[in-house]
Amino acid sequence: MKSLKKLVLRALFLGVGWSLASGAYAQFYVGLGVGQAHASVPSLNATVDGIPVTASLSKDNDTSYKIYGGYQFTKNWGVEAGYNDLGNSYNVDFTIGGLPGNGSVKVQNWYIAGTGTLPLTDQFSIFGKLGAVANHSSLGNVCVSGVCVPGGSDNHTDVLLGAGVQFAFTRNWAAVLEYEDYGKVSSDDIWGTGGSGSAKANSWYVSAKYSF
Repeated sequence: MKSLKKLVLRALFLGVGWSLASGAYAQFYVGLGVGQAHASVPSLNATVDGIPVTASLSKDNDTSYKIYGGYQFTKNWGVEAGYNDLGNSYNVDFTIGGLPGNGSVKVQNWYIAGTGTLPLTDQFSIFGKLGAVANHSSLGNVCVSGVCVPGGSDNHTDVLLGAGVQFAFTRNWAAVLEYEDYGKVSSDDIWGTGGSGSAKANSWYVSAKYSF
């Protein structure tokens, strides 16, 4: 993943230098969006130290928010960085030795990506993005039969994939509809039982974008 980050940063520096040298199209932008995120976690049905354990997500969608900014070297190529808050109400229900329990998961991340844009008209365009994303998931209080203890957290870096459409109302303002996939947001053994799988997340957004 470090090599991917280096490629994105290299493209940024080369693009800035080319734009300054040629006087080509260049534009900064910022945006703020809201949407719906989806998290997926593999279900667990295992016996740990002789105790039967089951677990699964009972709520896997939540409202998400994002703030982002970027730089267009040309009308077709650019770079973007942003922060996503994917919500804190992904509910986990489980049983340990027949005792019921529950907890909630919060997911957030930072990303940097190269962008490619294809204008279809003066107002409509489609775009894609490819980059690196640093995911962070944290488990709130874990409660079993009314007894609660603090949960832990997990970090995972993965590939960011995204695509969307943009409609420009004016030279400066545009509306954006996009989809982003953040890959794995946890380790490959989220339940700690040995190869139990990883949590993954993605989100749809509608955002307002201002270019200057």
